[in-house]
Amino acid sequence: MPIVHAKTELRTVLENIHDGVLFLDNRGTIIVMNRALQEMLSLHEDITGTCVFSLPMKNSLREGIFRTDKEFGGLSCWERNNCLTHKDCPVKKSNCCRCWVFQCCGTHARSNRSCINCAQYKSVRPYLEKPKELAIGEKIISVLSSFIEYGDKEEIWEVIVFRDVTYEKLDAVCKLAGATAHELRQPLQVISNCLAILNTKLSGSRTAEVELDAIKDNVRRMDLIIEKINHLTRYKTKPYIMNERILDIEESTDRSEAGH
Repeated sequence: MPIVHAKTELRTVLENIHDGVLFLDNRGTIIVMNRALQEMLSLHEDITGTCVFSLPMKNSLREGIFRTDKEFGGLSCWERNNCLTHKDCPVKKSNCCRCWVFQCCGTHARSNRSCINCAQYKSVRPYLEKPKELAIGEKIISVLSSFIEYGDKEEIWEVIVFRDVTYEKLDAVCKLAGATAHELRQPLQVISNCLAILNTKLSGSRTAEVELDAIKDNVRRMDLIIEKINHLTRYKTKPYIMNERILDIEESTDRSEAGH
C-alpha cells in the first residue's frame, strides 16, 4: 500500500473515533492529533509539528501529559543518569519522566545509548501504559499510552489516548450518593424519634432545651441534604482542592432553599 494512501486511511480512522489520540515522536514532536482531542481539550489551532515542550505551561495538552508524569514514583531520568540538573536538564521542572524525548539534553551522549534498552524507559513504560484520570477544566479525562519501537532507527514513538469519562464518573457518584442517602434516612429517623422522647423527659431544663434544639436543627439540615440528593437532576461540580472538583449538591438539585 502506498505510504500516502496509508496515511490518508489512518487519518480517516482517527477522525471518526470519539477518543482523543496523539502521536509523539522521539523528540517530543506532535506528529498526529485528531479532531476529537482538539475538541476535548478546547485546542483552537492545529499544533501538529509542534514540540510539546514549546507549548505554553498552561496549555491543556501540555498540562494533561505532564500532570500524568508527576504521579510517577520512580527515578527521574536526570537522577538515574547523574546529570548536572542545573546545567544539563532544562526541562527538569516539567516533571517529565519520558527521558527518550530529550535527544539533545543530558550529561551522557545520547548517540551512544539505545533508548529502547534503557532502564529508564523500561521502568516508565509500564506506568504510562496504565490508565490515569486527570481533572482538566470541567472534565475528567482518562489518559493512557502505548508505544511503537523502531529498532532499526532506535526510536520510540508514543501513542497517547485521551478519553472523556466525566459522565461515567459523575453517574457513579450520583448512584453512590443515592444509595448513601437511602441508607442514612433510617438512622436519621431513629435519631429524630429519640430526640422527641428526650424532649419530653427533659422538659423544663433550659440547658437541655438549647442543646436539643441544636441537635434538631442539624437533623433537619441532614434531612434536607438527603432530600436534595434524592432529587438530583443534573450534574454540577465545584472546586475542592487544587486540580480536583466534587459534585455540588446545591447546584445539582432542582430544588432551592427557597422552595422548601
